[in-house]
Amino acid sequence: MYSEELTEEGIVKESKDGIATIVISNSDHCEECSAKVYCKPGNSNERSLIVKDPFGTNPGDKVRVSIKGNKILSAAFMLYGVPLILLIGGLFLGMQTFNNNKELFSTLLSIGLISIYALFAFIFSKKNKQNLASYPEIVFVRYSKM
Repeated sequence: MYSEELTEEGIVKESKDGIATIVISNSDHCEECSAKVYCKPGNSNERSLIVKDPFGTNPGDKVRVSIKGNKILSAAFMLYGVPLILLIGGLFLGMQTFNNNKELFSTLLSIGLISIYALFAFIFSKKNKQNLASYPEIVFVRYSKM
């Protein structure tokens, strides 16, 4: 998973300043795909993906997008792994620290730690929205006829 590269084809919905929004049709493999942490659900049969656009594509162009496995693994760890570690760590820390109502206060500590992490992650993601290093990238373009 770490060294593999996933590719998907789609159509450019919009493109501006080196960033494009690609519409990808749902397939039977979407439910099992490990890259779905990058896709946003659109309407019932399509998903959108925000990608780096080094080619300067236009709406309607057909493109192939590449997502590296290490980026998927990193995003999944930040989304699922860190909150799980905070949850378990908060429970253990609370059970060792508190004397009365250990379970209640340990649970509240865990929820508080996860909430603080979510707040920092939200603020950090808004500030680094233009950090193109973590975005999937367009690797092939079939230009539409104008």
